[in-house]
Amino acid sequence: MLQTSSSELTESQALALTRHHRALARRLALSAAALVLVVVPVYQLQELFLIDRIADLCRYHLGWRALPMMVALVALVWCSWHKDGFGAPWLLRALALSVMAMIFGLFAVHWITDCNDIERMVRGLIICTFAVTLFSLKGARELIIFFGAPFLVLLVFLQTGGHSVLAVIGTLFDPLTMFIVALIASEVLYRTWLAAFIANQQLAEHAATDPLTGLSNRRHIEPQLQGETARALRHRATFSLLMADLDHFKRVNDQYGHDAGDEVLREVARRIRSMLRTEDRPARWGGEEFLVLLTDTSAEQAEVVAEKIRKAIADTPIEVNGQSVDMTISIGVAQHQGEDDPLDLIRRADQALYRAKDTGRNRVCTDHG
Repeated sequence: MLQTSSSELTESQALALTRHHRALARRLALSAAALVLVVVPVYQLQELFLIDRIADLCRYHLGWRALPMMVALVALVWCSWHKDGFGAPWLLRALALSVMAMIFGLFAVHWITDCNDIERMVRGLIICTFAVTLFSLKGARELIIFFGAPFLVLLVFLQTGGHSVLAVIGTLFDPLTMFIVALIASEVLYRTWLAAFIANQQLAEHAATDPLTGLSNRRHIEPQLQGETARALRHRATFSLLMADLDHFKRVNDQYGHDAGDEVLREVARRIRSMLRTEDRPARWGGEEFLVLLTDTSAEQAEVVAEKIRKAIADTPIEVNGQSVDMTISIGVAQHQGEDDPLDLIRRADQALYRAKDTGRNRVCTDHG
């Protein structure tokens, strides 16, 4: 079943969603800020030069319109500087809230002064509610805050001033109806893009994962090797590779069948993963061969990890269909020595693996370069 709730995400999906959410918020904040800085002054100029009957209110309008314009300027500068989207979701929320505070503030000014142009403020409230719906990255729960908080402040303020709350609500019947429609629309949009995002993540994970063992596949680990090589060269860091191969694996398939062989590979992958840190990256390189990328690890440290893996496999038989299958593994270790091409490091780890095979199997050998 397709996941549609952010609470049901896996850890990797949640991290990817956070990055995606920031990037989307940054794009929306930049667009919304630019729009506010263009549209809001236009309305102010229109009132100043074309609508004489509210000229006396222009200074109040300017004060309310200054609020979203200041937030828009901050958002524009911040998001232009922070290209990773850091802080963008909160700036987008602040911009949405300031827009709604502006239009409710303008409505309050017209209501208190008994201005005949109140219908224009009502239309403006409908337009702003529609626009802010697009800012609601978390769906209805955010829109409730964007619309509800300024609306409640408006009602309390007018009631305190002796105005009829029922009359205000009656005048705002159309915006309130639009708000209900917007709640539904924003929640549908949120759930739709969340479901699409999760589906894309699942497809990407399936493309990057070996379906039998659950480890990364060769196509997925190769770009990580290239990235780790570039990082090591840039920061003068080090990392190591383990190249491991099960001993006499063909015997398992011949004696117990291919289903048993698959079970052995799954259990070996599980034991390898259990010996590693969170930041280490194991992969099924092909057949019964495994590769492990150990970040910030010297050859001596990698030998210790390799020995733990070897013992974890050799010391405990693997139970398959009620039978105990003894397995051993040979492991080659190589530390990055400044190679530009990760394939050169892989060849060195392979050479160490072949030496482990040639000298009796079930052992760890290291290529020291």
